[in-house]
Amino acid sequence: MQYFTLIGGFTGFVLTFLVSLLAGKNLEDTVFNATIGCIVTALLFRLFRLAMEYCANQVVAEKARLRDLEQANAAESSPPPEDSPETPAQPAA
Repeated sequence: MQYFTLIGGFTGFVLTFLVSLLAGKNLEDTVFNATIGCIVTALLFRLFRLAMEYCANQVVAEKARLRDLEQANAAESSPPPEDSPETPAQPAA
């Protein structure tokens, strides 16, 4: 979980650093911009991970709900067992 934020921060730092260097900024401004890019991108990756976890939990909950509903419907529609008192006893021939 923390690796996702770490990878996001590293990616943001490297991308912002390269873009600032290619834009012709001096090294002090480049490092400052890269630090801000690191923090912002790490937070964005963290939010993205939270959204993915939320969606995954919703999918699992929905599948469990559908499975329980299907089992309940199957139990209602299945015929009663042969030994139950609801069915008349067959005379032995």
